[in-house]
Amino acid sequence: MALTKSDIPDLLLPGLKTEFELAYRAQVEDSIANTIATVVSTTQPVQKYAWLGASPPMREFVDERRPQGMASYSVTIEDKVFESTIAVDRRAIEDDQIDLIRLRVQDLATRVSQHRHQIVVESLLAGGAGIGYDGLPFFSTSHPTFGAATESNTTTAQLSGTSLADAMSAMMRYRDDSGTPIGVVPDTLVVGPKKMWEAIELVESPVVVYKGTGTAGTSPTDYVNAFRGRLRLVVSPYVTGSQEDAWFLLDTTRPIKGIVLQQRSDVPVEFTALESNSGSESAFMRDRYFYGIRARYNVGYGLWQAAFGGKLA
Repeated sequence: MALTKSDIPDLLLPGLKTEFELAYRAQVEDSIANTIATVVSTTQPVQKYAWLGASPPMREFVDERRPQGMASYSVTIEDKVFESTIAVDRRAIEDDQIDLIRLRVQDLATRVSQHRHQIVVESLLAGGAGIGYDGLPFFSTSHPTFGAATESNTTTAQLSGTSLADAMSAMMRYRDDSGTPIGVVPDTLVVGPKKMWEAIELVESPVVVYKGTGTAGTSPTDYVNAFRGRLRLVVSPYVTGSQEDAWFLLDTTRPIKGIVLQQRSDVPVEFTALESNSGSESAFMRDRYFYGIRARYNVGYGLWQAAFGGKLA
């Protein structure tokens, strides 16, 4: 039997699904969201994460074990449903514009990756009000730590060499419930487009030129940039608007990072179509086919010790 134009949508769908899956896998594997957030897969629509105070430090086993109680905390993340859909005129398929449709489907994969990036960064921007596992705003000046001590993981200072150095030093001094340093080593700086060039100079320039002392005839002195090679720079377009001056210092080497990206393992990102043979009223009445994606995921707060926020609005 000869192939007719009406058969094309049904024959096209499997190939488009493959195109989407390949593009999505390539986009997500090296995505910014996967870099700066802990990705957790779950089968529950609402997942409770039970955080425990840090385990006691190692000690010499002299007489007997000395178990210590740990402070219990928890945070709950409820997934949300997201979608993106494109409409394709039936004539585009009949006129063999298949390559253009494939490009749009691949762009849908990019949209998913970008959206994951967006909500992760937006959760950082909202961290001045969003509640973390200890019942305080994620970015707070009074997180409880050892005994009656408190720690701050935020500042009102603009991004500069001084504020960045102070933030790095503060994070590396964070202690656990027993008073032992927990070993945070910040490795990533996140800024928006407004602060991009300033951040590049701060963390990537091989030298820092200091101003002279004001003495006549004294030239500025070049010093080696101490930040170079210590921090990875992430420039996010979502650090914008009223919070375009915000900056974030993160430790992304830890298993549990500052932000948790929860996704459903039993409900993967789904690519589907609504066309003629699936009973689409739109295909019959308006000569249009629809191709779309649907996903369930959300973000929440992890360890405040792994993130430091500056100049939050």
